[in-house]
Amino acid sequence: MVRSLRVETVVLLVASLLGVFTNGARGAVSVRVAAINPRCNYVVAGSLERQVRADARRSPGNTLDALNARQEDLNSILQQAQVESDILQNVCTREELPPVQNQLAGVIAWAYLLEADIAPQRFHLAYCDKTAATAPEALIASAWFALAYTMQQTDEPAPAPTLAPLVKEVMPQLKARAAAAGVTLPPVESATEYWRNNEDAKVIPCTPATP
Repeated sequence: MVRSLRVETVVLLVASLLGVFTNGARGAVSVRVAAINPRCNYVVAGSLERQVRADARRSPGNTLDALNARQEDLNSILQQAQVESDILQNVCTREELPPVQNQLAGVIAWAYLLEADIAPQRFHLAYCDKTAATAPEALIASAWFALAYTMQQTDEPAPAPTLAPLVKEVMPQLKARAAAAGVTLPPVESATEYWRNNEDAKVIPCTPATP
C-alpha cells in the first residue's frame, strides 16, 4: 500500500480535527470530515474512467510498438487507480469510501479486459505464442477479482453496496469475454486473491524464440 508524506499529513490533520469535532458535535463528525476531505470525491476516479473509456474506443493498432504503447497506457491507469484506492482508504470516512472505490474497481477491471484483448496479438508478435495463449485468462481473472473484491466489502448484516454505473457496464463485458475465452468465473464470494494468484501462475512466461 502506498504511503506518502502528503497522505500521512492529511491523515494526521483529519485525526486532529476529528477529535475537536467529536468533543463539540458528535452527531456531525462524518459531515465535517467530508468537508475537509476534498479528496473523497470522484475527480481522480472520473478522470481514470475517461482515460480507460477513450482507450476502449480507440484502436490499439496492430504493430508491436503500437500494442506495447497501449499496454503501457493501461498499466499507468492500473497503477494510478491502485494508488488512489490506497489513498482514499486513509482519508475517507466509511460512508464516503464505498462508492468511489466501487468506481475505481470498474476502472481496474476494464483496464485488465483491454489488456486481455491485446495480449494474444501482442505476445504473438513478440514470438511468445505460449504466453499469448495463457495470458488472457489470467487478465480476465484479475478483472473479475477487482469487481468481486469491491462487492465483498460490506459489513454484515448491512446490504451490499449499490454498484457504480461503471461496474454495471463492465460486468457483462467481462462475462462475455470470459465465456468466449472458456474461463469459468467463480461466484463473487469465491473470487479470492488466492484464486486470482493461481490463475496468474498458469501464465507461461514469455521467452521469445528466434523469428
